[in-house]
Amino acid sequence: MTRRVHRDKKRQPQKRPRWRLRRLGAWVPLGIILVGVVGAVAVLIVLSNRSGGSSQVDIPPRTVSAQGRTLGSENARVTIEEYSDFQCPFCARAAETLLPKIQDQYIADGRVRFVYHPLAFIGDESLWASEAAECANEQGQFWDYHDKLFENQKGENQGAFAIDNLKRFAQELGLDTQAFNQCLDSHKYEDAVKKDTKDALDQGISTTPIFVIGEQTIRGAQDFQEFQSVIEAELRKNP
Repeated sequence: MTRRVHRDKKRQPQKRPRWRLRRLGAWVPLGIILVGVVGAVAVLIVLSNRSGGSSQVDIPPRTVSAQGRTLGSENARVTIEEYSDFQCPFCARAAETLLPKIQDQYIADGRVRFVYHPLAFIGDESLWASEAAECANEQGQFWDYHDKLFENQKGENQGAFAIDNLKRFAQELGLDTQAFNQCLDSHKYEDAVKKDTKDALDQGISTTPIFVIGEQTIRGAQDFQEFQSVIEAELRKNP
């Protein structure tokens, strides 16, 4: 059944003054414009969050021993190798949220060793950043420079890792800037970084980050629980 509304036939609908209708019509285009502006702003915010360019990376202080591009004991039962591009936003996320948990739960007690492979997939600034990290490595500051790069990541090939900025990072970290600048200006590690990148591509590593844990591979900055299950499985294989 439906409910009917009975209307009094004697009552006539009241007509609205035409001036009110005209005023309402004047506001309609303005409302459409405002809706369009708000929608455009929302789209820009979503795209910015997806690109990772506007996100602020805050990497916790390192609490484990570091040697070159390696964290942890050489006698560790399991080795994790990360292949990463310093311009990759998901690599920055892994450095901020994933690696500290692996450090605290597995590297600190000597069970796991972590090796970082800087690659240059995305563009020239990836190459320069990887070269700069190797120059910092000459002074035993690879990991501090690694963190500095990810903390200053601002989009891909937008100038964040221009040569002058890379030199400024070294100065802010207290490195010997004369030695660092000479290393970077000479492109001492350009060929090595290009070779490492080509070798990774030849192995089928075409995206970053990629983590090789024993005989297993994890692609992307996945949840820590997924890494934990793989690490525990590898530890059981190597008691």
